[in-house]
Amino acid sequence: MEPLGQAACLTALTTAVGHDSITSTAGVGADQDRLPYEPINSTDRAIPEAPPLRLRLRCRPPLHDAVHLHAPRRPTRTAARLGFAGQSQLAKLIDFVFVSADLRAYEEADDQKATAIGRILDHAVDRSEADEQLSEIEEDAHQARQKVHAKVYGPALDDISAALSAEVAKFTAGREIVVTPTVRAPKPAKTAFHVSIRDGAAETSVYRQGHGFQRALIIAALKCLADRQRPADGTRTLCLAIEEPELFQHPPQARTFADVLRQLVATSPAGRTQVMYATHNPVFIDPAGYHQIRRLSRDTSEEHPVTRVWQASEDELCRSLADFVSEDKIRRRTGMSLAGSLAEGFFAHTVVLGEGTTDGAVLTGCAERQGISLGAEGITVIGVGGRDNLMFSHAILTAMGVPCHVVFDGDAGLLERKRESVRHLPEQKRAEKEMGFEQQARESAAKNADLLSYLGNSPVPWPSTESSATHTVFEDNLETYLKESWPGWESSRVELIRTGSGVANKHAPTYREAARIAASNPPYEIEVMLENIRHLAR
Repeated sequence: MEPLGQAACLTALTTAVGHDSITSTAGVGADQDRLPYEPINSTDRAIPEAPPLRLRLRCRPPLHDAVHLHAPRRPTRTAARLGFAGQSQLAKLIDFVFVSADLRAYEEADDQKATAIGRILDHAVDRSEADEQLSEIEEDAHQARQKVHAKVYGPALDDISAALSAEVAKFTAGREIVVTPTVRAPKPAKTAFHVSIRDGAAETSVYRQGHGFQRALIIAALKCLADRQRPADGTRTLCLAIEEPELFQHPPQARTFADVLRQLVATSPAGRTQVMYATHNPVFIDPAGYHQIRRLSRDTSEEHPVTRVWQASEDELCRSLADFVSEDKIRRRTGMSLAGSLAEGFFAHTVVLGEGTTDGAVLTGCAERQGISLGAEGITVIGVGGRDNLMFSHAILTAMGVPCHVVFDGDAGLLERKRESVRHLPEQKRAEKEMGFEQQARESAAKNADLLSYLGNSPVPWPSTESSATHTVFEDNLETYLKESWPGWESSRVELIRTGSGVANKHAPTYREAARIAASNPPYEIEVMLENIRHLAR
């Protein structure tokens, strides 16, 4: 799912988690026995417990037997493994952070070396001065302990050493026994930090927050971590891998998270931040970055099911559309052609591509009247915003392994309708308008031929109404076809508008309801279209 100056850090947290504030408190030492959500009280560590006394026996050889034995050191093994942990080679180049779907924020809010909060504090807070002063205190305490041991235990241990040496001398000559106290100092105290949540007058642990807030805190921490990269780490890339960043989030907050993750990459200096995430939410699909998407599908055609990985590149798109669209136009328009709801198509088994939303509305209404759920069969209906975007969208989804069925208007009556609209104009003005309309008609015929040819059919300039495995075309447009071939639909639409339940003009919900409740059954071409689409999804 995607560190900053202080002001920017607070802004990121406010954007992600609302009006709750996040505070950090400092404590001395690290307590491994404490639960991660318990506050660490600095007074608990002020005076460490005195270590237990341990005695050590040494045998001192005579001077003439003094021999120094230098045992060879075991050869150290070179850390040549490639990985992200410890001193591995990739860890020197990439700071890898993985946020799993079941990760809770209190696990990342603990001040440990591998956690997001720990890394933020490591980048933002210089602990060296405090650690140095604490080390001096520990050294003074160690010297004091040695003096106490020498004063308290020294005389008694000297007597024991002499007695043991005398007894040993009866068996062997030239050796003495020395008994001394071993002073084992406790581990040096170091500063650790604790994160809590202040909500009004109450201050609670991260552990007690809801899943949505915890997820928001994780994303905010990752953004802060990405923005607080030290200058010295300029050659090290921060790689964030997030599993299902949309979990536990309201739709507006999910969109905010998606924007944050994209901004991490867009604002990263020298491209030093990379973000990867696995998602089931179209909100996280960047329309302009289709070449960065990897679609995973399960192939059960073989004996053992396998997972296939699909991707589409700009070069591949240019090759598939080379005979119909210029390369420059493809590179300029692909971002816009993916706008709107096309991202949802990457998650479907089959996509129905229409010029607008009304084609899909009629299709969905016809399916509902038969008790068919298109969504349950993995069919998604998408309006791409015009015939010019049909080929772009089809080429991208096909490259991603998504079968598509294209629905479009042949516009055979376009020229006549245009001419009728200017009958009232003066002759000269009307003639000028009609010349432009004739040009539009020629362009429409050429687009019809190109689209049919791209789909593997005969390039007919003015096709008749038909439905095949790859496409459905209406000779003029959908409205003209429905009025002529399905009077029951037109009657239902008019009645919905009259009663105030529907809206005039091209209104997708009205078209859908009229198709669902029409007294007569849909015409043959509509039923064939529905069956062709369902067959494509099987």
